[in-house]
Amino acid sequence: MTNAASNPKNHLSRRTVIATAAWTTPVLAAVASAPLAAASNEPLIVGLTGFGATRCGIIDAGAVRFEATVGEKPAPTTGTVAIQLPVGLEFTTGGRTATVNIGQGGVAQVPAFTATGAAGAYTITATYQGVVAYAFGNITASPGQVVQITRTVGTTSSNAPTINWSTVPGLTTATVGAISGDQANGSAGSNAAVLVAGGLVRYWGLNVGSTQSAPGTLQHGGANVANMKFVDAWTSLQVNNNSTGGVAAGSTGGEVYQWYRTGTGTGSPIVVKVNGITGTLVAAESNDGFSYALTSTGLYYWGNATSGTTVDATLIPGTAGASAISTFGVRETSFVHGGAVLFANGTIRQWNNGHTLSTVAGAPAGIAQVEANSGAIIVRTASGDLWTSGAALGFSSGGTAWTRRARNVAAFASWAIRNYVGGLYITSTGTMMQFHASTRIPGISVDYAFRAEAKTGDATGKAITKVFASDGTYLALASDGSVYAWGGNLDNGTRGNPKLVPSDNVIDLNVWGYHPTAGSYYGGGYVIEGTVC
Repeated sequence: MTNAASNPKNHLSRRTVIATAAWTTPVLAAVASAPLAAASNEPLIVGLTGFGATRCGIIDAGAVRFEATVGEKPAPTTGTVAIQLPVGLEFTTGGRTATVNIGQGGVAQVPAFTATGAAGAYTITATYQGVVAYAFGNITASPGQVVQITRTVGTTSSNAPTINWSTVPGLTTATVGAISGDQANGSAGSNAAVLVAGGLVRYWGLNVGSTQSAPGTLQHGGANVANMKFVDAWTSLQVNNNSTGGVAAGSTGGEVYQWYRTGTGTGSPIVVKVNGITGTLVAAESNDGFSYALTSTGLYYWGNATSGTTVDATLIPGTAGASAISTFGVRETSFVHGGAVLFANGTIRQWNNGHTLSTVAGAPAGIAQVEANSGAIIVRTASGDLWTSGAALGFSSGGTAWTRRARNVAAFASWAIRNYVGGLYITSTGTMMQFHASTRIPGISVDYAFRAEAKTGDATGKAITKVFASDGTYLALASDGSVYAWGGNLDNGTRGNPKLVPSDNVIDLNVWGYHPTAGSYYGGGYVIEGTVC
């Protein structure tokens, strides 16, 4: 029997066909799982809290807690609980194992520990009289050097990509960012933005107006945009469309900026201040077509401005109290957009090709992570269950209805194009699993029931903390800073296994990938390299 607690990120990553991720600085709030009923003398242990910190930071003693019971009563204070930290977390006194005494109310407190590993998802294991419980947590990157990733273009999804690295000059204090791209100029056809010291926004790419060798600094009205906490970026997938853009936001609704540029070569993007937003920022995302800001007041959206100095946002009614968003917007052969908003009570509301929200029926309780794609909604609960719903699962067991696909999941990443979905998830033991499903689209996809398989290869024995998924290209980050890459979806007869990518103490990374219909496979990204804690 296992039970778990989780600490979701305040901004939950989303994936579209381009597999862009927008990472933000953490606002930490624990989510506890509900205790299960036990027989009169049966021992039980559950996770009460999750955890979160910046890499190299210390999580205080007692911040992570478990509750042990015997029947319906707290476990006696004469008992003990065995605590096991994963690779990448270490007790401040040394080591990764500890035996702690049970306190009043059956509560066992985890001693202080340091986050020494790479950024990503970690799972602490507690054992009481043979019963196991988990506490899930998230470690965010400490400031570091940005290194650009490019990959070879694959003619089929089964081509294992060759990854190349080159430093982005001057970006030594980056923490979070976003990157996206298309088929233009192969893997160099991308645009990126990262936050550095002072909350400045630094950008580079094919269309944004500054090259990798000389990144630009986002400005509005002649002054640097500063003190930003959130950032996201997009690149248009439409053939002969050279547009890019993004959003940056601070702590309040009065600190939201959007940028846009089209073309190639050097020059400054158009930067506008977004008006009409109030409240404390929770998340900000930007896609081709629309941008979004979620605050304590609710969810705001606006059509991306292509000129001027300001733009007005619209509040979507009934969204106050929402805790997370996941959005997508793709302008390819046609324009599709949508997303989902998660509320603290577990309700999910979604929109497709408009901003009228509808409630998603039957969603599981205790959602900690949500990703809305064009063909599916995928969620992870605080107890570590992975659930799916949507048209892409029509040929799978459980169909389009909410169906549990896996247990003890620490984190996941997904991609989708029409009714074709895939991705990766990390188990509580740090193992990565690749998954795939599709419902027939003539000339594009076939009926393929949901399946998952473990991916090991060069990553055998490694504790995976972050995974990145796109159509035909996959990357993973281990707690020791090693990076692994491979190509191939599960509907391909030939597909690669994870291969070690030469790197130097990677603490975080961000990757995009794109596969035009009947075309080649493109991708790229960046990593943040840090120092040993």
